[in-house]
Amino acid sequence: MTLTLRPYQEQALRDLDDYWMSGKGKSPCIVLPTGSGKSLVIAEFIRRVLEESPHVRIMVVVHSREIVKQNFDEFVENCPSLRSRAGIYSAGLHSRDTKCQIIFAGIQSIYNKV
Repeated sequence: MTLTLRPYQEQALRDLDDYWMSGKGKSPCIVLPTGSGKSLVIAEFIRRVLEESPHVRIMVVVHSREIVKQNFDEFVENCPSLRSRAGIYSAGLHSRDTKCQIIFAGIQSIYNKV
C-alpha cells in the first residue's frame, strides 16, 4: 500500500533521497510547518526504507509523549502490515519496547541509554 501524499510531502521525500544519493552526509533534516502532515511523511519514509532494506532498524525520536503517540498511531494507521514490527519507548506512555524493528521514542526516555 502506498500512501497518498501531498505534492510538498512527496517533494520532501524526493529531496531526502537526492541528499543521500549525492553523498553529502549522513544527517539530513526535513522541516515542515505545523499541520503539514509530518507524521504521514514519517510513516511513508519508514515504509519506503523497509521496502528497500527490510532488516534495517529505525528509531523515530521526538520531544514529547504526545508526538510519540501521534507518530506511532499515524504509522500503524497507514502501514497496518508493519504494525507487529513497531513499538513505543516512552516513560510517559508507560512503554519500553526495545525488541521492535521500528521504535517511536521520547528523547527524555532514551537520551542516556545505549
